[in-house]
Parts: sequence; C-alpha cells; structure tokens
Amino acid sequence: MKAAGTSAARLTAATLIIGVLIVVLSQVVAGFVIEDQFGVPIDTATLLEKHGPWTTFLALIALVGLAWAVLAGNRVAVALPLAMGIAVILIFLLIDLPDLGTTGLFDAPGAGNLDGTARSDAGLWMELIGGVVMLLASIGLATLDESALRSILPRSGRGSRRTVQSGTRTRRTDRSKPFDRGNKE
Repeated sequence: MKAAGTSAARLTAATLIIGVLIVVLSQVVAGFVIEDQFGVPIDTATLLEKHGPWTTFLALIALVGLAWAVLAGNRVAVALPLAMGIAVILIFLLIDLPDLGTTGLFDAPGAGNLDGTARSDAGLWMELIGGVVMLLASIGLATLDESALRSILPRSGRGSRRTVQSGTRTRRTDRSKPFDRGNKE
C-alpha cells in the first residue's frame, strides 16, 4: 500500500508541474484575436504582450514551493503553489477576461485605424486551465503528510528490497546487507 501512496504523491507532483508548464506556455500562445467588424482577423496578441512576464513568475514560484515541500517534507510550503494557482486564476478573471469583446481602434499596418474587437484564443483558456490544475494539484499535495511529501523524490538503491527469480523458487535479497547472502525464504 505504501507504493500506491508514493505513486499517488508522485502523480500529484507531476500534475502540478504540468499545470505550471501549461501556464508558462499560455503566455506565448496567442491569447486574443483582434477582428474587424466583419469578423476578419486583423492581428493576434499574446498574454505576455498584455501583462508581461508576471504570470510566468508566479508559475515558477509555484515550482520553488513544490521543491521546498518535497525536499524538506514541509506541508506549509505547499501553500506557496496553492497561492500561485489562485493568483493565476485571479489574473485571468480580473485582468484578461474583461477584455473579451471590447472594441477599440486598432492601427492595422497598411490600412490605418480600424475598429477591432478582442476575441479569445487558445492562450487565454490555457492560462485558466493551467491555474486550475495548479490549484487542484496543490490541494492534493496539501493532503499528504511529511513522509509522503519526502517519498516523491526517488529513493536510492540502498536499503531497498528486490525479489530475484531463480528457477522455481523465489528469494529476497537485501541490498543493505551485502555479506549476508545465506538467507532464503
């Protein structure tokens, strides 16, 4: 059962890392499409152009919090990725989402000023999905105890047991006792 708990803890940490990668990727993928009054795309805008690298910094801070939680086995450190997931969602809700459907003058190259309307593109929704994944994975990590957090790191081969098949019988070898090879079960 301990191996199942370790696998679940590792999967939760990997999910947080995937959420961070989605948030970082969302900043460079087109987040908005500017369309003219006929629905023809004029230009695209990334979230990085819109609000700078701040969301990327929040995602990287979440990785630092994950590393701190895993290396130190510190449950309090899980609050850092949790807060960063909430912050990414708030940036989506308070800064990015209100710009959907807004209309204004857009300086189109070769055509002058045109009325342009902002429509959503993949990067905008990726930011929301990444923030939600970060938040949910952090909640999952917060349910783990200190030993489960430490178990996320791969263990060294010392002290682990393995089963060796030899013919029809099975014997266990213990790597922590290299000179005691006479024990057979």
